[in-house]
Amino acid sequence: MTDKTEVPDKPETSDKSKLDKLLEGGNITLNCLIPGEEARDIFEVTIFNANNNRVSSLGVEIRNRRLDLFQDIDSSRLVLYKVRDSMSDNAIILDLRNNNVAILNGTVLMNPQNTIYSYFPTQPQPIYAGEKGINVIVYPPRNN
Repeated sequence: MTDKTEVPDKPETSDKSKLDKLLEGGNITLNCLIPGEEARDIFEVTIFNANNNRVSSLGVEIRNRRLDLFQDIDSSRLVLYKVRDSMSDNAIILDLRNNNVAILNGTVLMNPQNTIYSYFPTQPQPIYAGEKGINVIVYPPRNN
């Protein structure tokens, strides 16, 4: 005698990966870090319709996600750098701890007018076990 329990089908949307959604012009989730913060402070920002949205919209979402720091700052003043895939979270955090205004080797300044897709054509995946995988370094405006 065997007890066969039927497992209900998963909803169709749960089968779609982040990559599938991105390729459809859907969502992309990026892990962001502000210099001077720690690994526990890495935060996610999800952008909808990433194929068509510009980097400037990423700045708006980052500002809204971190109003504790950026409430009185125009999102266009945030400076965003894409992190190359081969950099570990710990290396980035350590380098920025030593100099929180340093522009790290291997990072790329993200032009606010470019599409997010031009920097992230696929959903980034963490490379190192146990790490989130930092995708974007967010530099607050400097008071000059």
